[in-house]
Amino acid sequence: MMSRQPKIPGGVERRRHKRYRVKEGALAFLGTVPGSISDISEGGLAVHYVVFEKQPEENLQLDIFFGRDDFYLADLPGRKVSEADSSPDVTFSRINVRRMGVQFGELTGEQKSRLKYFILHNTLGEA
Repeated sequence: MMSRQPKIPGGVERRRHKRYRVKEGALAFLGTVPGSISDISEGGLAVHYVVFEKQPEENLQLDIFFGRDDFYLADLPGRKVSEADSSPDVTFSRINVRRMGVQFGELTGEQKSRLKYFILHNTLGEA
């Protein structure tokens, strides 16, 4: 499912797969660190998480959970490809929120199938 690589400001889009906005309430567990999934593709996902003492590793195993659909997909291999501050724009906020981009590693056939199911049933359209 290759998509054309449209020009974006400052360069060429690097993603090979279309990204989709995820319904509210979908969670990813980056190792033991929980976060909220903002968008997903067959190649990876973006997740927002609150920084506490423990932060996600560079290479990690992640789980996807969505209670409304009783969906759980465990042990997806991934690696951090980007990370940026995403904290609320409140001057006195002590909450540190980060947005992490994760690229999936080599998925099994069943993991690919379950991921496609998740994208088909739990997204809101292209991101």
